[in-house]
Amino acid sequence: MKFVCFDGKMVTQQALFTPQNRSFRYGDGIFETIKVFRSEILLAGYHFDRLFTSLSLLKIGAPDYLNRDELKQNILELCEINNCKNSARVRIAVYREEENNAGFVIEGNLLDEKINLLNEEGWIIDIYPHARKSCDAFANLKSANYLPYVLAGIYARENNLDECLVLNSENKICDASKANIFIVLNNEVHTPALHQGCVNGVKRRFIIEELKKAGIVIHQGIISEELLMQANEVFLTNAINDIRWVKSFRDKNYNNSFTKAFYKKVFPPVFQ
Repeated sequence: MKFVCFDGKMVTQQALFTPQNRSFRYGDGIFETIKVFRSEILLAGYHFDRLFTSLSLLKIGAPDYLNRDELKQNILELCEINNCKNSARVRIAVYREEENNAGFVIEGNLLDEKINLLNEEGWIIDIYPHARKSCDAFANLKSANYLPYVLAGIYARENNLDECLVLNSENKICDASKANIFIVLNNEVHTPALHQGCVNGVKRRFIIEELKKAGIVIHQGIISEELLMQANEVFLTNAINDIRWVKSFRDKNYNNSFTKAFYKKVFPPVFQ
């Protein structure tokens, strides 16, 4: 039997919300997708930093039981009772209740440990043509209002793609339906800046810090389709998949020598 954590209490999966729930009605909330590996919450500090910063920006009040220590305890307890503490995909959904207080639900599901390995076959990507993401103050959040990314994911599946890129209002590359994007050109790395409207991914933050530690030049700026066509390599990142190297974008093919070496340097042998 599967359990979820509802406002700090472990309950069996059941109807938890009324039709008046604001996340259901308006997308008025945020979420975090977290990897648990061998009873450790990976990048926990980054996730909780983003979560509580997002709540502050959205003016959603956090009750006393919605804090870092309690969330860690809730996540690990949920993974224990759902028999997935060794490898789990955890999703925290936080939404606005009456008087701007936060309600939350945590899900924990078994994750195949093979996902920790770098992909052998490179991904095929393209651009989703039917939406443009704004670059406003809320663009960097993992908002429950996720429609452009949902449709980009559907477009990818319908067109036999592994991922699909999303453009911003200036027709520049923002990110992908489930990942941030990094471009390697002449041994320097480029990624969209936050002001370009991309989600402020925790793995994006981690990768940028690791690139700096390794002495690799990292540019956070505007990423055009032209730069994508000039690139030597492209890789995508998120909290679950870590790094996925890209084999092709339309008629452009990429190698993965930089990405593979960087992956081996950054991730522990158990992930390799």
